[in-house]
This record gives sequence, C-alpha cells and structure tokens, in this order.
Amino acid sequence: MSLFSGLSNGSSALQAQSYALEITGKNIANVDNSNYARERVVFGTSGMVQTPLGMLSMGLDAKSASQQRDAFLDQQLTKEISSTASLESEQAALQRAEASLGESISSTTSTSSSTSGAGISSQLDSFFNSFKSFAASPTDVGERQTLVQTAATLVNTFQQTDADLAQVQSDLDSQITVDTSDINTQLQKIADLNAQIIRFEADSAGSAVDLRDQRQAAVEELASKMSFTATTDSSGNFQILATDTGGTDVTLVSGGTVSNTVAFDGTDLTAGSSTLALSSGSIKGAIDARDGTIKTLRDNLDTLASQLVASVNAAYNPTGATGDFFDASGTTADTIALDSSLTATSLKASDGGADGDNTLALAVSDLASHSFSTSNGDAIDGTFSQFYSGVVSSFGQALSSLNASVENQNTVETLVRTQRDAVSGVNIDEETTNLMKYQRAYQACSHYVSVVDNLLDTVINSLGS
Repeated sequence: MSLFSGLSNGSSALQAQSYALEITGKNIANVDNSNYARERVVFGTSGMVQTPLGMLSMGLDAKSASQQRDAFLDQQLTKEISSTASLESEQAALQRAEASLGESISSTTSTSSSTSGAGISSQLDSFFNSFKSFAASPTDVGERQTLVQTAATLVNTFQQTDADLAQVQSDLDSQITVDTSDINTQLQKIADLNAQIIRFEADSAGSAVDLRDQRQAAVEELASKMSFTATTDSSGNFQILATDTGGTDVTLVSGGTVSNTVAFDGTDLTAGSSTLALSSGSIKGAIDARDGTIKTLRDNLDTLASQLVASVNAAYNPTGATGDFFDASGTTADTIALDSSLTATSLKASDGGADGDNTLALAVSDLASHSFSTSNGDAIDGTFSQFYSGVVSSFGQALSSLNASVENQNTVETLVRTQRDAVSGVNIDEETTNLMKYQRAYQACSHYVSVVDNLLDTVINSLGS
C-alpha cells in the first residue's frame, strides 16, 4: 500500500467515524422522544482496487444509518393502542352516565351492588311513603301538598335523568365528529409522508429514517381513533386499509394518495359508500357506550316509567272515570308527567267515599311492595325498587368490568411498549459507550493520518534534497 493510498484510507475512516459520532449524538438528543427509533451506522468497505502491489482496499466507508425497528412489535403496539383507546373511551362515557343517574353505585362483588343518592331510587321511596302518609291522614292539607310536590319531584327526576343520559349520547356523537376530523387529518399526513419517503428513498431504500419515525407516530395516533391494517402492497406502497361491515377491505391510503376519507353519518363511521366495521379505537368505544349500555339504561328507565304510570293510574282511578294521577300519554322517562287536573285540592283518597275513606291512597301505597311479572303481561319483573336496583346494579357491574378491562389493557400495552423500546428505544448507557468507542476510533484514525502525513513529508523533503 502506498503512502498516498494510506492517506486516502485514513481520510475515509475519519469521515466514517465522524458520521458514527453524529448518529450517536442524534440518538442521545432523542432519548426522551417516544416516536424516535434509535439508529446504527452500517460500516462497509469502499471496495478494492488493482495495483502493482496487488489488490488493495479503498478504505472504510459509512454506508448508511439503519433504523432499529421491529415491524411485528410496531404492529402489535399499534393494535394495543387502539384497544386501549376503545376501552378508555367507553369507560369515560359510562362514568359520565353514572354521574347522570344521581346514584352512588358501590359494587362489592361481581354479582351485587348497592345504590344511594338523590336519584330515582330515593324519589320512588319518597313518593310511596308520601302516599302512605296521605292514606293515614287523607284530609290533611299538608299531606296533600307534600304528596303532590313529591310526585312532581319524582317526575322531574325521571325527566332530568333521561335528559342527562341523552346529553351524554349527544356528547359522544360530538366526540365522534371531532375524532373523524382527526382521522382525516392523520390520513392526509400519512399520505404526505409516504410521498416524501418515496421521493427521498428513490436511490436508497430505508434511508428516510426521520420520515419513517413521523409516519409511525401518525399511524399510532390514527390507531387511537379507529381500527385498520397497515400493510405494503406488491408495488411497495404503504397502505392503510379498513374493513367494511361485509368484511371487504376499504383502502384509505395508498402510497401518497388518500383513496377514501371517512365520515360520520350520525350512526356509524363510513368511507365512501361503505359502512366501516370498527373493532377498536376511541370511536368504537363511544359507539359501544352510546348504543349499548347507555341506550339500555334509557330503555329500562322508559320501561320503569311506563309501569309506574299504568299501575298508579289503575290503582288511583280504577273506574277510569274520575281522573288519573299521571298523564296517561306520558309513558317514557322523558314524557312522564302528572295529570293536568291534579292539584292538592283535587287529590283523591277514595273514589267518592266518605271523608276519611283512604281506599285509593292505600291501593297506590301498596304498589311499593307489589311484585310484577312480565309473564302476567307487566312491563317489569319484581317490585319497582327491585327492578330499578337491578337496572343500576347491571350498569354498575358493566362499569366495574370495564374498569378492570382498562386496567388489564393498560398493563398489556405497557408490556408491548417496553418490548418495542428494548429494540427501538435509546439506551443512554449504551449510547455513552458508543460515543467513547467512536471517539477513540476517530482519535486513532486522526493519529494514523498524522503519521502518514509525516512520512510523506519526510519522503518528499528527502527526495527534494
């Protein structure tokens, strides 16, 4: 090897070690960047050349910086992020619904729960207790006024509870609308990044590492909103595919193009003419809460209101000729109302009986302990209190189960994220070691170049003399 080729080899080695130091510094700078995948320098030889002295190496070269990513772990983490977002979205919705009930739900086991508070449960008790007091003193003006006021409070509680639950459902629709807009933003961002990656990697596949980091971050953000499949087609285009209700793939992004944007039709998420079948993501959780547990809760309140109106009216107005207690047309939680003619003065203790007759008042108060049966044509099973307690208990168990699922899913996501970080994350101790290694290598190469330069100077000066 000639001194000139040695000087060239030393120079290329210096450049290679300098690049390695640069990449190490970049890794250290991004130690707290969760979207960054650490990089490693790929070293290689510059090739061989034929000389009179034989084949000689052209020196060391830093070929590229490779990104330390595991595609499987990236996909798995994306899936877990989506699952976590779905459960947390549903959990948040049910927690708002719990507040709307006005009940403090204490779940002690997986099969039982207790309720307390100023909601429908306590108002039902107050209503029947007021009728019992009225039956004991049917001519007492104070008892009459208290009963009418208590009944009005019960009606208002039904209406307000249903209105609050309806508002939770409306808020979920608003949330879905916002999430839909975010999805389209992320789809466009992924498409733009795809286009840039294609352009920058035209002559060097996999070299646009920073852009790939940004794309993975966008994919994970998209996963928090909806379920999808990220794949690469036969032409090398990175794609985002969703699935419709018929099981057919719908292309959302292909390469640098957004093939289909998504929209919310008020019920479901759509893409083009297809209704998407979501399996996870915050939108899935919101829809499940809106159309599942919260809808069931509102339906059960409607059933309870219907049975209450029918039963009280039947006991209060057995002949159907002397005036109902509740408006017979209000058979749901949002429409239940007192009869327009009901006042403290017109309130009946009996149906035309003598003063002190409490037949009707007793009949209504006895409904508190009456056990209904759907097999007999009733709307509910059990007493009013038992039915409502069962409704709240089922809701409490659903929320309790969801809380446990969220906790478990967070553990799973943390585990997968830790596994991914072990591959892609920056280890500051490892980078510090590499920094020292590349620094020593750079110093050695620099010393080598200095020695060769001195030799060349000696040879040239000697020849000159």
